[in-house]
Amino acid sequence: MPRGRSKTKAREKAHNPDHFAVSPADVECAIAKADIRKPENQQKDQRVSIHVHSIRARLVDSDGVSAKAAIDGLVHAGILADDCAKYVAETTYSQQVGSPERTIIDIYEYKEE
Repeated sequence: MPRGRSKTKAREKAHNPDHFAVSPADVECAIAKADIRKPENQQKDQRVSIHVHSIRARLVDSDGVSAKAAIDGLVHAGILADDCAKYVAETTYSQQVGSPERTIIDIYEYKEE
């Protein structure tokens, strides 16, 4: 391919707002398949502990797993009162290699020791 042509294509892609240099991540958009329900005995304002388990094709750095958007969604859906320390005592993370890729969020009543 001639040199000038590849530069032109690169310029066209750079100016196209629908083009991404890297494909955007699929942030588990199949929410319709998710099993989302508020436990019957959970009070909206009780203090909880959240555990996020990520199943992916390959492991990521331990600081690369985040559930901020998902936890904000639980607040927005009314499952959690808020994600501040008054309501969420701790958030823990784990991961494993597997398929299909998914994230499992468990919410437990926080028990003070």
